[in-house]
Amino acid sequence: MFHKIGKWLRSQAPRSTQQASMPVAVSQNETRHGLQSGEASWRGVYRPMPCSYPEPVAIAQPAPLMIDRMAQNWPEMGVLELRRGSLAGPAGWVLGPRGDLLPEYSWYGLDSYHLTPPPAWAEPRALSGTGLLLSSDWSAVNYGHFMLDALPRLHLFEQAGFSWSDVDHVYCASQTPNKASALLERFGVPVDRCIFEPLAHDGVVRFDRLLVPSFPGVKRNYPEWTPKFLQRALDSPLAPPERALYVTRGGGQRKVRNEAELFPILDQFGFEVYDPSTSSAPWKDFSQARFVVGAHGAGLTDV
Repeated sequence: MFHKIGKWLRSQAPRSTQQASMPVAVSQNETRHGLQSGEASWRGVYRPMPCSYPEPVAIAQPAPLMIDRMAQNWPEMGVLELRRGSLAGPAGWVLGPRGDLLPEYSWYGLDSYHLTPPPAWAEPRALSGTGLLLSSDWSAVNYGHFMLDALPRLHLFEQAGFSWSDVDHVYCASQTPNKASALLERFGVPVDRCIFEPLAHDGVVRFDRLLVPSFPGVKRNYPEWTPKFLQRALDSPLAPPERALYVTRGGGQRKVRNEAELFPILDQFGFEVYDPSTSSAPWKDFSQARFVVGAHGAGLTDV
């Protein structure tokens, strides 16, 4: 049963995009196309709507080059409730009751052809009760993906009307469980119910009921509610920001090759060399910063 890998496409009657920023009340009995009656229900939170962005400031590149890489429309977002649903692999890819892979709940979304599942899934490990997905591709190993792709699913869970009394297990895989649990506690997540150990590449865990919040946006693109939700549980600055941070990438990818040559210049302008991986509360450090310089990557998540 769990050797079956098929793309499940969600379809339903179009909804108005008016008042798209407000939660949408949808019957729990409404099912998704591709699943049999009684296998699933859907609680919608946000209607589909066009994306809107502030006008970018171009320094060296023309602004249209930036806009071309940004999403044009937000999909409908909410929570899928699956009977006998399963999570597979370290990212927690979603499998339906008959083993179908549901890729639109992953980081890949419509680009599901990039997914590389194993030739066969292992036999599922059964957990009784209700599971909640708070994980995503690379969120177990990358702070940026954990903050932007995994944690905001909690907002959809709450807005759909669920509470922690509905949940027995929370899959939020992390290779740094101490840091992850400290962050999750700030959002009111009961860490004693959390599964931090990532599943094996072919591993599967099945629940009696599985709650699957949508991917919070479109890959690399996040709606306005995402940072607002994250700011809710993170410290606000107590004083005007005065620090100047140069965010080093350390041994990561996209490292600045001549970084050592930059240090005297940065020092001249009062910048401190800052490695967010060494901080227990990087969001607090960024809230104290007036200037931030760094290469693209997870280190800039808290901007």
